[in-house]
Amino acid sequence: MGFAAWVFVAAVSAVAQEVDESDAQAWVQYEYQYRLGEKWRASWDLGYRELMSTEDVLGEWSRLHTRGNFSYVYSKRVAFDCGVGGYYTFSEGLSDLFELRTWQGAIVFWPKGRLAGRELDIQHRFRLEQRWVEQRDSGETDFGLRSRYRLAAFIPLNQPTIGEKAWYVPLMGEAFGDLGGDAPDYFAERLRLTVGLGYVLSSNWTLEFRYTAQKARDTVLNRFTTTDHIFDLRIRTAVPLRDLVRSQG
Repeated sequence: MGFAAWVFVAAVSAVAQEVDESDAQAWVQYEYQYRLGEKWRASWDLGYRELMSTEDVLGEWSRLHTRGNFSYVYSKRVAFDCGVGGYYTFSEGLSDLFELRTWQGAIVFWPKGRLAGRELDIQHRFRLEQRWVEQRDSGETDFGLRSRYRLAAFIPLNQPTIGEKAWYVPLMGEAFGDLGGDAPDYFAERLRLTVGLGYVLSSNWTLEFRYTAQKARDTVLNRFTTTDHIFDLRIRTAVPLRDLVRSQG
């Protein structure tokens, strides 16, 4: 757990540092997942992100994305996944961007224990991303590689396990690494620290609100480092219910 603990410490330290600018973002996302068989899962999501502005309500950029993902459950502790996503960024004063992203990854469910009599589900997600970014004004396309590691825990509040009518707390820390390439890392995400509150509405639906502190650097404009305050609403549906937690994105 040493490396995982380092990610959380690094994220807290980075976010706490003094920065030149701080802004707020609003995210909303719907996700659907379906079990294809005993080992296979498929999921799809649609999301919208907006940089909030105190002057005009809408900020300097907004992003619409849709993604599809397939996963294979290798064992109770390990799953593998791959997927593809399309991201369109509307920018004020700059060229709009379209990004096609593919990825391959692994999720490790370990350790699994109990905290104060409640089930503690800890996940480690490793992901490699390939990114093709097109500037819509010029039509120029660049390619880049990025790695991601996320440590996540889901803690039930009013029940021993996360089941129907349960309240739970998602906790996450994630680090992004640039592996090279020419693609501009627009509003680059480097470190994230997330806390939230979720509720299982029924046997198929969950509603979740997250707050994320994100340290970012806009390398397109070569501007200063920023800290983003992200307010994220997520609606999820899956069959069966247990897959909702084990597929948290």
